[in-house]
Amino acid sequence: MTQQDTAPPIASLPPAHAHKLFVRGMAVSVAYVMALLIYAWLMRKAMLEMKPDQFATFLSGVFAPLAFLWLVLGFRQQGDELQNSARALWLQGEELRNSVEQQRQLVEVSREQLAFEAGERRRAEEEAERAAQPRLHMPRTGGSYSGPLQTLKLAVTSGGPACSDVRVFVDGNEKVLTAILSEGERMVTAQSYGRPEDVEPLMVEVEYTDIRGNRRAQRFAVPVDESGGPNGGRTLGQPVKLPGVEKRTPSVASDGSGDAT
Repeated sequence: MTQQDTAPPIASLPPAHAHKLFVRGMAVSVAYVMALLIYAWLMRKAMLEMKPDQFATFLSGVFAPLAFLWLVLGFRQQGDELQNSARALWLQGEELRNSVEQQRQLVEVSREQLAFEAGERRRAEEEAERAAQPRLHMPRTGGSYSGPLQTLKLAVTSGGPACSDVRVFVDGNEKVLTAILSEGERMVTAQSYGRPEDVEPLMVEVEYTDIRGNRRAQRFAVPVDESGGPNGGRTLGQPVKLPGVEKRTPSVASDGSGDAT
């Protein structure tokens, strides 16, 4: 059972209760005084013969019940007023509690709204970041062969949007660069091997500045095809794009070395 269930109902103390007590007290008092007057009229001869001290004792005796009645009524009215005051204070406390609960709910709603807006901004930023990255691809391009010497080509193509200050690194060594790589354009480099046995897997890294001005990098793993070359020799296989776009600091772009941040 809650505090609200145990609280006295408002209807238990109607506003006219004190007035009713006063009216009833006045009715009893008037009736009592009328009875005293009738008694005094019937006993007028004996009362006229009373001495002053006896008359005073008589008056105090006959009016004592009336005084006691109004004393009881006064205490009753005071108790009712205290009960009404307690009820009013309890209602004020309930209103304050409800107000605090409403404020808590408003704060919770505001917090959820802020979290939602922050999530929307984060998703919009992520979407803008994805849209700013060029769609880079590395097709398998083959190569040229002269006896045991083979030169294998590596090409990077862009599906847009354009990026700038593009640098291609093969196993950490810068091979080729261009100022702008637009949609449909290609950057080509080559690796030369004296013998097919010298062909090893490669890691190709393409660093660039996206259209938002941020330095980024995409990576490709180039495996070895054990029997795809001339006479079934080793050659480079189909490049595989590694997931994710790495963030780079401007200093990385300027010297072509360093780790991703």
